[in-house]
Amino acid sequence: MDILRFALLGLASGAIFAIVAQALVLTYRASGILNLAQGAFLMIGAYTYYQFTQWDAPLVVAVCGAVAVSAVLGIGVFAVVIQPMHRSSPLTRVIATLGVLMVSQAAVILAYGIDIRPAPSWLPTDTLELVAGAPVSADRYAIILLGCTATAMLWGFYRFTSFGRITSAVAENPQAVACLGHSPARIAMINWGLGSALAGFAGTLIGPITYLEPTQLVLLVLPALAAAMIGGFASFPLAFTAALGIGVVQGWLQRYVDNPGWSTAVPFLAVIAWLVLRGHGLPLRSHLLDRLPAVGSGRIKPTRLAIVFALLCVLVVFGMDEQWSTAFTFTVLIAIVCLSMVVITGFAGQLSLTQYVLAGVGAFIAAKLSGSVPFEIALVVAVLITAAIGAVVGLPSLRTRGVTLAVVTLALADVAYQLILDNDDINGGTAGLTIAPPSLLGWDIDPLLHPERYAVVALIALFAVALTIANLRRGTVGRRLLAVRSNERAAAALGVGVYAAKTYAFTLAAAVAALGGVLLGYQQSVVLTSQFAVFTSLVLVGVTVAGGVGMIGGALIGSLMVPNGLAGQLLHDIPDINVYLPLIGGLFLLIALRIAPDGLFEQNRQALHHLLVRRRTTGTTGTTTGTVTDRLAGEAPPAHTPSPQAPTGTAATPPRTSRVTKQRTLRVEGLRVAFGGVHAIDDVSLRLEPGQVHGLIGPNGAGKTTFIDAVTGFVATSGGTIHLGDDTINTWSVRRRNRNGMIRSFQSLELFSDLTVRENLAVACDDGRASRYLTDLVRPGRIHLNADALNAIDQCGLVPDLDLKPEQLPFGRRRLVAIARAIAAAPSVLLLDEPAAGLDNNEADELGHLIRSVADRGVAVLLVEHRMDLITACCDTVTVLRSGRLLAAGPPHQVLTLPDVLDAYLGSRTAITESDTHPSAAVPADS
Repeated sequence: MDILRFALLGLASGAIFAIVAQALVLTYRASGILNLAQGAFLMIGAYTYYQFTQWDAPLVVAVCGAVAVSAVLGIGVFAVVIQPMHRSSPLTRVIATLGVLMVSQAAVILAYGIDIRPAPSWLPTDTLELVAGAPVSADRYAIILLGCTATAMLWGFYRFTSFGRITSAVAENPQAVACLGHSPARIAMINWGLGSALAGFAGTLIGPITYLEPTQLVLLVLPALAAAMIGGFASFPLAFTAALGIGVVQGWLQRYVDNPGWSTAVPFLAVIAWLVLRGHGLPLRSHLLDRLPAVGSGRIKPTRLAIVFALLCVLVVFGMDEQWSTAFTFTVLIAIVCLSMVVITGFAGQLSLTQYVLAGVGAFIAAKLSGSVPFEIALVVAVLITAAIGAVVGLPSLRTRGVTLAVVTLALADVAYQLILDNDDINGGTAGLTIAPPSLLGWDIDPLLHPERYAVVALIALFAVALTIANLRRGTVGRRLLAVRSNERAAAALGVGVYAAKTYAFTLAAAVAALGGVLLGYQQSVVLTSQFAVFTSLVLVGVTVAGGVGMIGGALIGSLMVPNGLAGQLLHDIPDINVYLPLIGGLFLLIALRIAPDGLFEQNRQALHHLLVRRRTTGTTGTTTGTVTDRLAGEAPPAHTPSPQAPTGTAATPPRTSRVTKQRTLRVEGLRVAFGGVHAIDDVSLRLEPGQVHGLIGPNGAGKTTFIDAVTGFVATSGGTIHLGDDTINTWSVRRRNRNGMIRSFQSLELFSDLTVRENLAVACDDGRASRYLTDLVRPGRIHLNADALNAIDQCGLVPDLDLKPEQLPFGRRRLVAIARAIAAAPSVLLLDEPAAGLDNNEADELGHLIRSVADRGVAVLLVEHRMDLITACCDTVTVLRSGRLLAAGPPHQVLTLPDVLDAYLGSRTAITESDTHPSAAVPADS
């Protein structure tokens, strides 16, 4: 009955995973943070319990002491690290928990070493045979019971107590909770303490399951993360059930499969498949967009770059001994791997935790090939194969995002490490894989005989990759990636291939990581794949974020923080420095994240910029000569005032033939949209002719925005047909509708905050050519705006704002940018969702003229608006919705005087009279 026995053993392991998963759910519910430090709290709890037992303390005291120490540590981490960073990006705060993990692990290693230590069980250890043929020690049953009890108590407490309800409210809306007199920070701190105590308690249960060893204990958070993710980081029972399932499957695989890596891999693969199947392709309208770290411009100065490169080559060849050259090479190659994170996380906004493991895969492939093919071929083949693997790793990003994607990529990294890099059957075991000395086109670059030559090759590779990524940022593809990073819905609405952009980013980032990994592998005569462990991958993500994950310079600074490189060589004369470097590195990471939320590179760049601006703008009289716009833009003012027809830095081109701009009629017949049992749209028909402005109005909650979402493909329809010209488009994707001329704006603007106004318009003008994904790496070219974009710039008066980012503009100006961006996409059907919200009367009048001029060019315009003056001035026809149903349709002067419309929409006949008297009068906005 081994199958039952190992199922019971797996249930015990799963119960421990469940307790840690509940701790993850607690901290996420309270603060919205993926707490990677839970592994550290578990480890601290385990070693604290062990230390108490070494002092011969009673086991009850040892357990209570471990729980108390973990709780205090959790509260301290929140108070000292997390809460002061509440204005930082979620990515930065996640990396801060990684910094806590690094510091904790380094401290435990300093105190206890890396030798495995047994921890006694504080539970009864008698063997029981409650299931015939499946004898199991009593402590395993006790652990299962404790896991069930903890889950039940947490579920009941957070469901039925006022504190639990307040915690749920904090997760939903911390501002609203603060307005009711509760402190979200205090509530989050209490939950962090409870979560840490739970993790510490789980650490005291580890004894019967495994030995104590720091690097393995912190990784116990991985299955717990998978379970918490299945529970949506919200459901205690679902997380508990998932954890038990993972434990059982792992128990069976450990018994029946020889390769131990499968016991980790299969559960994660099942979790990933489940998440991908239930995920959403695009975020819903309710999806909250978090602030991301700052991103660089990609601009380079070739002369300065050439000088720096030449000086570094001279320094490497003539100014470094063998030790310094080896350390320099290591840092340069780590910088290449960090640059891969700039592509995937900095530009595309996808938090991938697999990059260093992918670098190890590249090194593994090259090592396998090195004995049979030349260095150049091994390098190219390894990079290409790893790039393909990167594309596969990126597949979950098409259906998941945010915290879920981070956990998925972490799981994939662990799967790849367990099955490939840590598989003794193929990785050479402790002896490693012998790799042939490299030569480049007949030039001997053996790093053992000629370390300076290999250092020059590594430097060339670094500069080539950095130039390529800079080109990518300045090009069309860079704008696509940043558009996806800023707002996937808006990017899809403008025809950006969101799936293609994400897959490309994962593929390119994997190729870059593989390049660095292959060169790291060839730096030694033997490749030890264990150096590419999952935890090291997390460390590299951490240092890159600390340096500045959105900038090339940030990757370079991040690489300097990695031990065994230049930092280690600089401090090598200090006794035992290598023992303390991990602790120093973790503390430095936390300090860097605290003082520089956007990265050390950006912090120093801004400081230098402000210093130069102060010197340039302050004369002998102490007066400032720069304009407000100059200071906002962070750049010197242009040499001349740009013309509306040809804004500076923009090449004007005729309208593109690749985009469909012919006149088309939009016909919607019997449209239905249901969310569960609620019919948001019920049997609505509408016809929109070219050259016509059709108003769509209705009271709050009438379904106006839902109607636009359904027509443009953002929500699924449950009935009816949508015709664009002669085509029925119900099954078309958002992008296909866009490429056939259907363009929309958003009620909440949804501009690309990482791009300037000019770049926002350029995304709308993108012709969508796939060849750009290759050509932009070499020749990005200048921004090209079409005639529609230039006309919109002129009519909206956006010339002074072109080089500013949306957040630097007043809300009314941002609204005009959103409208101009929609017009720049050369629509044949244009759907505007409350474009006048936030505009004053003059701006609204100008907007009305702009909308009318667009329609006069043959564009069919649907206008959802609550300003009656704009509706009566612009619209040829008006359709009224009430509770998702069609109430009335016809010319504005007839519809707006119908009694049913007055009663249902405006409230009374007097309201329409007041609206006519006061043109700025507004009706409630759609929800």
